[in-house]
Parts: sequence; C-alpha cells; structure tokens
Amino acid sequence: QIAADSIRVATMAETTAKALSPEQKAFGEHWPELTLTASSADYYFNSYNHYSVHEDVLKDATTASAYMKAIKQNAHLFRGAVVLDACAGLGVCALLAAQAGATKVIAVESQSELVAMATKVARHNGYGPEAIEFVCGEASSLDRLPGGIEQVDIVVSQWMGYFLMYESRLAEVLRARDRWLRPGGLMFPDRAKVYAAVIEDAAYRDRHFDYYGNVWGFDFSTMKAPAHSEPVVQAFDQQQLLSSTACVLDLDLRSCPADDCCQLASSIDVKCRREGKANAVLCWFEIRFDACHKPVAFATGPESPPTCWKQTAFFLEGPPLSVKAGDRVKGMIAVRKYSEKRRHIDIKILCRVNSGS
Repeated sequence: QIAADSIRVATMAETTAKALSPEQKAFGEHWPELTLTASSADYYFNSYNHYSVHEDVLKDATTASAYMKAIKQNAHLFRGAVVLDACAGLGVCALLAAQAGATKVIAVESQSELVAMATKVARHNGYGPEAIEFVCGEASSLDRLPGGIEQVDIVVSQWMGYFLMYESRLAEVLRARDRWLRPGGLMFPDRAKVYAAVIEDAAYRDRHFDYYGNVWGFDFSTMKAPAHSEPVVQAFDQQQLLSSTACVLDLDLRSCPADDCCQLASSIDVKCRREGKANAVLCWFEIRFDACHKPVAFATGPESPPTCWKQTAFFLEGPPLSVKAGDRVKGMIAVRKYSEKRRHIDIKILCRVNSGS
C-alpha cells in the first residue's frame, strides 16, 4: 500500500529543469498515428464528428429494423441498380444496398473522417470500391459521379434529426435527388410526417422551470423565459398524452422542393381525451417507405417503440392550460431555418383551449 503523501506528480518546470530519463524521452517523442483529421472547432460545432452520435443511431433497433426491412424486402428494386447514399455517415445504408444486390453504390459524405472510417468498415465487410465507392463532399455539388455515372436509380439516406428537422440533412438529400436521380427513380425513404399532441408533465416543469424562483436563496426567475425557449428532447410516457394527434407536416420526398423543406406553418387542432393540465406541445415524426413492393414505416412517438430520436417537447410559458375531456386545443406551429450555414431551426407555437387563450 502506498501512502497518499508519497504520491507526487512532477511539474512541467521540474521536468524541464533536469535531464529526461530515456524512458521519459521515448514516451514524450513517440505518438501513435492520429486518425482524427477534423479540427477541434469541427468537433465542437459539428455533432456528426462525434462517434457517440453514430453509436446511438447504430443501436437504434427500431430505425435499423425499418431500413433493413425496406431494403431487403424490396431487394428486387436494388438488384442491378446504381444507388446513391447521400449524406452517408458511416455508410450503413450503402452496406444494405450493396447486400441487396446493387451493381454500384456511391456513398457521399461531407465529413472526411467519417468517409475514412466508413471505407474501412465497408472493406472489412468484403465490399471493395467496385461495389461501394465513398466520395468526400456534398452529392449535390459534385461535378460528376465516379466512373462517369450520370444518373442513379435510387437515392437512399438516413438523414433525420431530432424533431425530424433539427440538424437534419434533408435539404442536401433533396438537392442530390434533383441533381442525380433519374426520372422515375426511387427515394428510400419517400415520405416523412411530423405529428403534434398536448401533454401533461408538471414534474418536469417543477424541476426545470419553477425552481428558478429560489436558487441558493436568490431569485433567478428571469431565467424562466429563456429556459422555456429551449425544446426538450427526451422519451415521454404515453400516459402523459392529453389529446389526440395532429399531423402538422407531410413531406413527399419524391417531389417536395429542397429550398423550403425546413419551412413550416401549420395549424394544430386536437381533442383532449381527459382532464388535466397541458404543460407542453409534444412533437415526433414518422418515416415511410411507400413507393415499393412492401411498404415499411416507423414512428418515434410515445406510443411507438423507443428510438434514438425520442420526442421533442415545447413547454408553454405561463400557467398550464386547464383542459377537460372533449376540449379542443387549437393553435399554430411555425418553423424556419434561420441560416443555410447552420443546421439549427427556429420554432414557435401558439395554443388556445376552445375559444379562450
């Protein structure tokens, strides 16, 4: 056993003031080859450079199962096809397409480190560049595709983000569709919907908003409004639902324009199922593969199997809305993409119970 006071770490001044031992010198001079090519700023500002983000998606059995079924059960559509995996990430969709019999898969990803890792994964699984070819860049901005390919038969991508659109890469996928997909070609997936409902969650409100009234003996209540402005991403229990569900966005990914895919202005009209206090509007999304022989879909709502996307809650400012069974909660939701250079979006919601406010 070593006494605590016998453990001492040498300071930098002490180590530089005397000659280093051979072991110290060797340890300081020899470093493993770095595989990280992105800068620290890239890692801080771009979540896709964090492997933990991809780990969550890879472990999402619900999402993975839907993509696997959609591609494998419709292998006849992929067999002999040229496939573009837009915003490929680690190339899971590219692997599934190649496994289904695609003649050629072109996987395009803008992050160089992900391209390097995805290439290693594909080669490790026996897919050479003749089967899956990775390209670093944005699919819509490429002058040409590898091998002089002018059009692709299928565009596949796992582009979703929280609330469907937060940090979503949908706009880039749709631009790739417009640039490279042949007439009559297929989108996998080809439809996306966003739903909204009213929920009750007084406990969250107490823990994260109301406590600002007394923080270490000080009144921090001016923090309440900014705190309410931040969406809450977590898994909510279906028992917290107070109302029916409204579809506030329905995107046909085969034809919707890329420029306004993240713009939304829609009405909310839901009927309350029971008495309670409405604390928040809860949103989630559904992804569909409809334009194929065997349609497949998955949803991320509280009544569906859990996913890494969870749900997104927008807690209402002021006192909660008192509702009873049969009441109608009406309102509007609007979404805009503030800057093309950022994946962030602005969201605003207005709700009223029956004709009141």
